[in-house]
Amino acid sequence: MNTVSPELSICIPTYNCAQYLSAALESVMRQGLTDFEIIVVDNASTDNTEEVIRSLNNPYLKYFRNSSNLGSRENGNRCLEKASGKYIKFLCADDVLLDGVLPQQLDILRTSSDVCLVTSDLIETDEHLHPQKRVHYLPGKRPGRSVISTCLTGLSNYIGGPSNYMYRRACADGIKVDPKYRFISDLKFCLQILQRGNYANINRPGYLYRRHAGTDTAQNCSMQILVEEFESLISEFDAWNPLAWMQTARLRRKAGLSGPIKIAGSVWSPIRAMKAVAPLRAAVAMRLLQRREDAAPTIAQYCR
Repeated sequence: MNTVSPELSICIPTYNCAQYLSAALESVMRQGLTDFEIIVVDNASTDNTEEVIRSLNNPYLKYFRNSSNLGSRENGNRCLEKASGKYIKFLCADDVLLDGVLPQQLDILRTSSDVCLVTSDLIETDEHLHPQKRVHYLPGKRPGRSVISTCLTGLSNYIGGPSNYMYRRACADGIKVDPKYRFISDLKFCLQILQRGNYANINRPGYLYRRHAGTDTAQNCSMQILVEEFESLISEFDAWNPLAWMQTARLRRKAGLSGPIKIAGSVWSPIRAMKAVAPLRAAVAMRLLQRREDAAPTIAQYCR
């Protein structure tokens, strides 16, 4: 093992996931890699997380414990501060990697210098890892700017969550997980990276996404917060894209929300946003919304 500068850092931020952590770590060790480190940052857990970690005696594992709870986004950033690899892979402590996914993602980043981020599909499971369905994300290789536009105009995450993707560290210099976003901080993080390079998907499930009572995005979801977060995200990335604003206007109506939309410090009404879109672009927007049942989650599906 290279203890100075490993090729890959696997970052596992965790809070009270002791019962799932061993399975996550075992799935990393089954990948067949040798030049890597595992960074586990414990966000002041109140369960026996530290005991589980100490019992593993894993030479690849570096364990850090926060003296107080920083919040999940800032804990993710602390993981990044501790990581030293050329490539970075997040893994949620309650998820399980499928065999071969890390070598496959690494191979794309090694051989395609234009690719900054490579993702995968996933298999959603119940708490006991019984498969429920496969979730697909944007397939193949695509320009980063194209993926940004697709996510913003579709008001959806077509990339995946933290356990889906691996990225090139050099493309993420100065980028952190933004704690002001409660539900789409992962999406913003990825879109910032994709401003600096291209996207790829290995076109196969990369991990088992375990859904349980403690799953972050399943708790206290608010449609109003989601709408406001997407409005803020569009303002940051593509403030004057009328197609994206038309989508948020439509979503506001469906959610029963009223009031003006703030765009780059100005105020637009939903009606103005709607009128700004040519009929052809409106038709494209509708096609984006008409996805298969197993496609990437729509904004409403964040509230499952």
